[in-house]
Amino acid sequence: MINQKGNSWLSGAGAYLPQTVVSSEELMREAKSDAVGVRFDFLERCTGIKERRVAPPKETYATLAYKASQKAIADANIESTDIDGVIYCGIDTEYPEPSTAHEIQAMLGAHNAACLDISNACLGLLNGLSIADLYIGSGAAENILICTGEKPSVVTYDVIKQLATNRSKENLRRLLGAFTVGDAGGAFVITKSGGGPKLDVMRFKTNSVHANLCYAKQQDGYIEFEMNMETISRAMIDEHQKMMPGTYASLGWHPENIGALYCHQVGARPHRKMTQMANVPIDKAPITYDYYGNLTSATFAVNYDANRPKTNEKILFLGAGSGLSICQIGLDFSAVPCTN
Repeated sequence: MINQKGNSWLSGAGAYLPQTVVSSEELMREAKSDAVGVRFDFLERCTGIKERRVAPPKETYATLAYKASQKAIADANIESTDIDGVIYCGIDTEYPEPSTAHEIQAMLGAHNAACLDISNACLGLLNGLSIADLYIGSGAAENILICTGEKPSVVTYDVIKQLATNRSKENLRRLLGAFTVGDAGGAFVITKSGGGPKLDVMRFKTNSVHANLCYAKQQDGYIEFEMNMETISRAMIDEHQKMMPGTYASLGWHPENIGALYCHQVGARPHRKMTQMANVPIDKAPITYDYYGNLTSATFAVNYDANRPKTNEKILFLGAGSGLSICQIGLDFSAVPCTN
């Protein structure tokens, strides 16, 4: 487990959502779920996900991240040339080298920034937040951009093609997780000083015994996909439950202190159980899954941007990524920014 004391401020956030909206019912119709006795409204009823955004081919992973990054930089009230580092944290890239962060740096004109990519499934952006904080805490940087662009719809439509050649209720239910995702870009700007919440305690843990519960592997001509939604959701909640007392103790907080709780967004039932696990009222935990689906690594930036915390609130991020990796992060919006 990694236990990290924060050194920096989350001073800017930005999100970008593609224009095309695709409903859950549309996907189920395209998959011809009725042919195996599954109603077209099953996915929405089961998960609470009504629709999601789908990016066109011209919107690349870098483009999605760039558009979100522009907003995050403006939100932080700095210039692109003030950025010391660009960290791209998406699951996929257009090509293996150079890093996607190079392309984003060029688009932004962030010519003073060093660049690198990291990846850790849906948890990537929060891992990037941790790395950015370490750079700032060491004195190596003052402003770091962490960003992601996600197009999991590529997996969705590949799975629909696979179902056309092997249409069974068992296969549909096995692959249904691919229908819960949506495309987006997300970005945070982490700074040595700023007007946003201060990163307080960050705790990361991985339990790889669960690595077979969710994966996407490029094969010859198709994507091998697995998402055991119920099992991985239970494992996620169980791992968080084990960590939660230690996180509250490290922060010196109690559940009643929490003003805003941001959870990984996979559906209505896991969201409810996560708030119960943290002992935080569900009305303090904003959602985006209903109209955007599971945005994988872009989830926290999109949710935070759409549902801004209030000044003086204490904030919890409860993240998860397949593998199974989880993190719990406390941010304090009442902390006085550093000015030196």
